[in-house]
Amino acid sequence: MTFKNIFSKDGTKILILTLLAVLVSVAAYLWFITTPSFALFETWVQGNVVLFYVFLVLTKTLGVVWPPLPGNLFTLASIPFLGWFTAYTADFVGSMLGSSLAYFLGKKYGYTFINKIFSADMEKKIKSINVKQNREIESVFVLRMLGGGTIMEAVCYGAGLLNIKYKNFLIGSVLSHILFGVPLFLLTNQLFSTKNIVMTGIWIIVPIFILWKIKGRYFE
Repeated sequence: MTFKNIFSKDGTKILILTLLAVLVSVAAYLWFITTPSFALFETWVQGNVVLFYVFLVLTKTLGVVWPPLPGNLFTLASIPFLGWFTAYTADFVGSMLGSSLAYFLGKKYGYTFINKIFSADMEKKIKSINVKQNREIESVFVLRMLGGGTIMEAVCYGAGLLNIKYKNFLIGSVLSHILFGVPLFLLTNQLFSTKNIVMTGIWIIVPIFILWKIKGRYFE
């Protein structure tokens, strides 16, 4: 199985899941501001910023370690209350903590542990990834950018088993999160303000499409 085969079924879900997370967050916010609870919650957040921030980080961390938990929805939905940059840093910190925890859990407990968290065919998908020598950072970068959903979390768990050094895994993870996360949070912030769904979708789709076209440089 090649890299292309891995994402032949899951690849089309990447953009859908990303856009869905954004749209659900915006829709929930637009509904929430019409309720009496909005003013109370906004006041609470302003008085408990640190506590709310810690909650977001922990939620994002758990969302990576335990994929069914939608950590992105919480951080994206917090943009109107914290601003896009603070919300992004919470997502970034939680993502790196969760990814690191998943890396070491996968490395220590192996595929038996991974199979308990993901679908039965995830072990085969991970084993089918052939990372080119001296391309570990770039490979992690592309996998995380294109993986989306459970594939991305599975890569975190399987990176150690693919003989990817933790340092390279972390660098690739940081770079991919910054390149994808900053525009996503900026555009989501813009969407909260202008509700221009079409433009937001275009700016999310274009960079992912470019990475999809060049993925062959990093995988065998």
